[in-house]
Amino acid sequence: MTRVKICGNTNVQDAKLAVSLGADYLGFIFTESKRRIDPAMASEIIGNISGFKNFVGVFCNQPKTEVKRIASKLGLKILQFHGDETARYCQYFINEGFEVIKTFHIKDAMSLKRIDEYNVTSYLFDTYSKDAKGGTGIPFDWKLIGDRPFVHEKLFIAGGLNIQNVAEVIDKIHPFAVDVASGVEKSPGQKDPQLLEQFIHLAKGEKKRLHA
Repeated sequence: MTRVKICGNTNVQDAKLAVSLGADYLGFIFTESKRRIDPAMASEIIGNISGFKNFVGVFCNQPKTEVKRIASKLGLKILQFHGDETARYCQYFINEGFEVIKTFHIKDAMSLKRIDEYNVTSYLFDTYSKDAKGGTGIPFDWKLIGDRPFVHEKLFIAGGLNIQNVAEVIDKIHPFAVDVASGVEKSPGQKDPQLLEQFIHLAKGEKKRLHA
């Protein structure tokens, strides 16, 4: 079954609801973003969700010391690097015992040229934008992924996913996980409970939309 990552969490209520509905990963953004969260608020959310371990810290071109400080403070085991981090940078955190998700911003076939250099836990494919590193709400051309089984087995797919297209992307791409932020929001950082519920159920094989 496809896993679901709900990203851009900013408050306890939304995060608890996502977990209760079946989310497998919760993402906190610690870099410049409309959904940025400070470590103190992330700590409060983590402290209010017992028994859940898959919290993901999202970083973008930040110093290793800053990443390690936040990860240590919150007890994070999964790090997502959403910028231009090198394979060597990612390998440092793998060697430190973290799971690492490396984002690739997909513009064209050349966007995947360097993927083989990265020995990471998972890949995340998001839509390329010259103005933003994520949260664009715009899908990329899924055909660019091609038939690379080792990629699909480790793939988190993002970029404009919502209740209209999540079942389609799972059917066509067979990713390890789908990743959503803007597609389940009523405003940046504030989740829409109905969209959140529908998205998670559809991603996990519920064909009929809830509350339709």
